[in-house]
Amino acid sequence: MAEQFVELLAMAPTRIDDGNLKFVQGSLYATLSIWKDRYDRSLFGWTVHTDYPGLGGRMDGFGGVGIRIDHPSPSGDATPTDIPPVACYPWPVGRASLASEVTVGVTHYGPPSLRFVRDSHDLGLLLLSDTHVHRDEVWSFAPANNEPGRLAKAILLARHCGDQDLERAAVAKLRNRGEELVARRPDYLFRQAVADWSRQYAKATGIDLSDLAKLKRKRPQYPEIP
Repeated sequence: MAEQFVELLAMAPTRIDDGNLKFVQGSLYATLSIWKDRYDRSLFGWTVHTDYPGLGGRMDGFGGVGIRIDHPSPSGDATPTDIPPVACYPWPVGRASLASEVTVGVTHYGPPSLRFVRDSHDLGLLLLSDTHVHRDEVWSFAPANNEPGRLAKAILLARHCGDQDLERAAVAKLRNRGEELVARRPDYLFRQAVADWSRQYAKATGIDLSDLAKLKRKRPQYPEIP
């Protein structure tokens, strides 16, 4: 099936690894993954993730530093939700060809999904997004429930790449949203969630995020960017 996907995409992957088609996009990796539904093995789906590999495997335990790109379902529904879509294509039996909706979907949505993220700065901005971002009929998956973690990843990425413009954008959002509640707990604030994630990311990567970890305090001092 991976080889059939390559033909439909008309793009040569850097390598194919167990149903994962990996493409180098500048400083980023874009991976198209073909996967079976965990509950119904007769169904499958495909998804694109674009990741920043510059931190090696140090962030693997947190899903890496990247973003998922989704596409419309076979019905044409292009309404993103905060729940990842389930598999929706029948797995071919024997040597049967891929269903027409699969070939159409991969041909139409595969290339723009793989090219969705422009560079590391753009990846950081997508991580900072308040919601899903649409481009060329596909969109980045940015659920509200992981927004503090995504913001902390954006700052981690900015500091690793030396991208001060990205860090300024992240800190501006942090200042704007810092005192909002983010969980069912009545006393858990956005900045405190960012601090908790930052502490874990710093431990995993060795990158200094100590100023973010201090946002747990009652009277926080937000980072200053020159």
